[in-house]
Amino acid sequence: MHLFRTPLFVRSNAFNSPFNQTVGRQVTGFLAAGGLATGIHWASMALLVLAGLPALAATAIGSICGAVTNYFFQRRLAFPGAGSHQKTVWRYVLSCLLAWVTNFVVFSFLQQGLLLSVTVSQFATTAVLALLNFTVYQRLVFHEKT
Repeated sequence: MHLFRTPLFVRSNAFNSPFNQTVGRQVTGFLAAGGLATGIHWASMALLVLAGLPALAATAIGSICGAVTNYFFQRRLAFPGAGSHQKTVWRYVLSCLLAWVTNFVVFSFLQQGLLLSVTVSQFATTAVLALLNFTVYQRLVFHEKT
């Protein structure tokens, strides 16, 4: 008669697994670090546009400003267990080149191809880059052994 003593739905501990806690910490840290770096990118871009630089050049330079500070924010907040700087910095530089090209292409397509405003184009470009960057950082750049 053990059949009646066993609950139909056994509560799973899957959401509290170390893997999910690690991913949750990574996502939270990634969003915080990325938010700070994005603020630097956008502030730089805005200042450059106000100074008369074309929007496409301004976003390209702004993304470099954000990328430099983002490396340190990501290591500190999202991926503190990452390998040494010697291993991660070069992978990060390569990921930045990928992100920079993606930023340029997507922003250019939206702003010049679809004739969307600078603000809308940059918001949409940032969303695309956030998804791309988290995947690249987690799997290739700051890969942590769990």
